[in-house]
This record gives sequence, structure tokens and C-alpha cells, in this order.
Amino acid sequence: MGFFLRKAFRAGPVRLNLSKGGLGVSAGVTGARIGLNRQGAYLYGGRHGLYYREQLTRKKKGKRNASGSTGSAPADLPPVNTPGREDIFVDTGTTYPPVYDLIEPHPFPDLKEKRGWFANPLLWIVALGTAIAAVITEIYPIFGITGFLSLLILFGFLRDRSWRKRGKAMVEEAAQRFEEEPSNFDPNLIHDFVNRAPARYNERFLPDLYLLLIQIALENPDEAHIFAFNKLEKQIPVSEEFMHDTKKAILTRKIELAMEDHLLTEAEEEEIRELIRQLYLPEDFIFEELQYLDLASSIRKEMDRPLEPMNGSIPLVRGESCFAEFNDVRLLEERVVDRFQKNRVQYRKIGFEIQLEGTLTITDRRIVITGRGSREYRLNRILNVITDVENNIIELVIADRKNPVFLSSAEPLLLSARLERILERQTEEQAV
Repeated sequence: MGFFLRKAFRAGPVRLNLSKGGLGVSAGVTGARIGLNRQGAYLYGGRHGLYYREQLTRKKKGKRNASGSTGSAPADLPPVNTPGREDIFVDTGTTYPPVYDLIEPHPFPDLKEKRGWFANPLLWIVALGTAIAAVITEIYPIFGITGFLSLLILFGFLRDRSWRKRGKAMVEEAAQRFEEEPSNFDPNLIHDFVNRAPARYNERFLPDLYLLLIQIALENPDEAHIFAFNKLEKQIPVSEEFMHDTKKAILTRKIELAMEDHLLTEAEEEEIRELIRQLYLPEDFIFEELQYLDLASSIRKEMDRPLEPMNGSIPLVRGESCFAEFNDVRLLEERVVDRFQKNRVQYRKIGFEIQLEGTLTITDRRIVITGRGSREYRLNRILNVITDVENNIIELVIADRKNPVFLSSAEPLLLSARLERILERQTEEQAV
């Protein structure tokens, strides 16, 4: 009778992670990263003779409609020829705000590819124009101009190719040396490239190097790699903003990975706090992330607390024990708020209305909601508990009842967990 929905699964060496920021993919091959970001698919990595960072696809941008989805047609409407009836969920503002809304995945800084002057379309147009003019007019000086422009473009192309080759070799060699012998890493390899390369190639390859080194340090969380990286990172001339944004992106994705099941174990919390220490992130910079951790930690501790009888706000029958009580709970009911027809399809807009708002008491026999009135549901009739953390709705599937019971609470995970434990306790007692 589970109520948590995991949002990640593993397929061979590839881990797929569904999150608010989209589908993230990372391959389990050392030194290589295969992923999907907001721009589409990309390859990134470099080690042992192979180096690359290529954007494979570009996500096509669509117009945003009123529902917040992208595309040319509304996301909440089916194709034109779909027969029958469709239901559309409408947020009527009756549920509590999601408990895990303090943090959004922080994006990695963009690694922009700057094109060289030789790739300027205007220069190519001029070269092509002079070539055509030379052929038409047969004026020899124009042939000379055409040849000069062609040589200039060829020179720029070959020079760019040479510096790119050096930059890739520098990143590859530095990453390999750092991984193999972090304590003896010599930064002169980096300094030589920085001093000789034009600024454009420093801006192109040094962020790549920084990302690779921090990944290696975190993949090998021994003191040698962490100490060497912390010593080396100030010698890599990338901006403080790039460093902070990279570290914050790593941290938020670590938190997101740990919270896929909406629960933070003690080991996961310790691992994340150790990561914060290793990244030397100031508390004021990651204030929201620390709040998020504290909230998840407090929920875990409450959920792990043993069940003990307590005094409730409702009268109990003989032999009945109260185990949990929650304030500010709403009993909701699905209602059709609007109907319309489009392309021969009947649509219903479904929303929630508040039936009752007040205190929810859970005993070893029943659930009671009291406010301006009361509702009662027997525990032995509850077949399943489903928690929708994103929309903050708890759905109780009850035997011999056509429609489920919908609840919204300021503490949905804690309420669901307590209810699950009480149900398990009841099942165990009945088995005995």
C-alpha cells in the first residue's frame, strides 16, 4: 500500500531523472556526459584521448499558451478527430501550496561557442561577390582581391583549428593528470595555454576544464582530490559567477536526485551537507537550499517517530486510541466547473471544492474530520493511500465507494506516512 512515486529509474549505465526542469540523462561512462537540457541533447566529456562538447539537437521553441505548455496547439486539448469526452483538471485554488516549493533546479552556466571572424557571413559574401565580379568583368585586380580574401579566410580557419586542437589537448591532459595524481598536479600546463592562447580560446576551453576537474573531484571524494581542486580552482581564470553557478547547479541536482521519492534519508542528508562543505559554498548563497534540507530533515524525523497514543480533540470509544492529529486539513470534492465542445469532442473542466475544513484525527479505528460538521471513514475500509506531492492532494481509495476521498493538507507527506503506519499496525494486529 505505497504512496510515494519515484521519479527516476536506471537503464543500464544511464540514469533517467524526471524533474521540474525536464528529463535529465547522465551516462555512467567515466569522463563522458550524455544529457538533455533546455537546448536539446548534448555530449560532453574528455579523457584518455577523447574530448568533446557538442550540442546534438536544438529544442524547437513553440508559442506558450495559456496553460503554460509550448507548441502550436493547446496542450490540454486532444487531436481534432478524437471522439468521445475529455476531462481537464482546473486548479480552483482549494488545495494547499506544495510543501516542496522552496527550490528550483539551478541551471548550469551556458558554455557558449564563439565563432571566429573568418566565419563572419559578411566576409564570405564579400569574397563570393568579388569572385563573381572578377569572372564577369575579367578585371585582374579583382582576382587579386578574391585571392587575398580566400587566403585570409583559410588562414583564420587553420589558425582556429590549431588553437582548438591545442585547447582540447590541454583539457584532456590536465584532466588525466589531475585524476591520476592530484597531489602532484602541475598547473603550469594550464598557465602556458592561458598566456599563449587568444582570449577567445581561453573563454572556450577553461570553463570546460573547470567543469571536468570539479566532476573528477566529486567522483573521487577523497581528501587528495578535494584538496587539490580547492587549491587549483583559483588558478583557473574563470569568473566567480561561473564558479558559483556551477557549484550551485551541482548542489541543486544532488538535492533533486536525493528527493526523487520526496523523502530525505539521514545518509542522503549527510552526503549533501558534506558536498556543501567540499564546495565551499557560503550559507547566504545557498539559503534556499539549506531551508529545503532543514524542511526535508524535519519531515523525516517526524515520520520516523514511533507511534504513541495521544490525547485527541474528539471523544473516543472504549478501547480506541488516537495516534495522530492534523490541523488545517481540507476535505475536497470533485465538481464539474464548466463544459464545452470543440471539434466534436465534449470537454469537462474538473476542479475541487472544499466540503469541510478543520482538524483531522486518526485513531486505530477511523479517520475523523471535524470543523463545521464532521466526516468519518473507517480504517478497515481504506484500500489505498495515494499522495500527489506536486498538487498537494491525498487520495483515499475506499471499499464500496465509487469516488475516492480527496484531502489537502499543509503536511501531506507526514499525514500520509502516519496514516500508512497506522494502517500497517492495524493489519499486523489483525494477522495476529
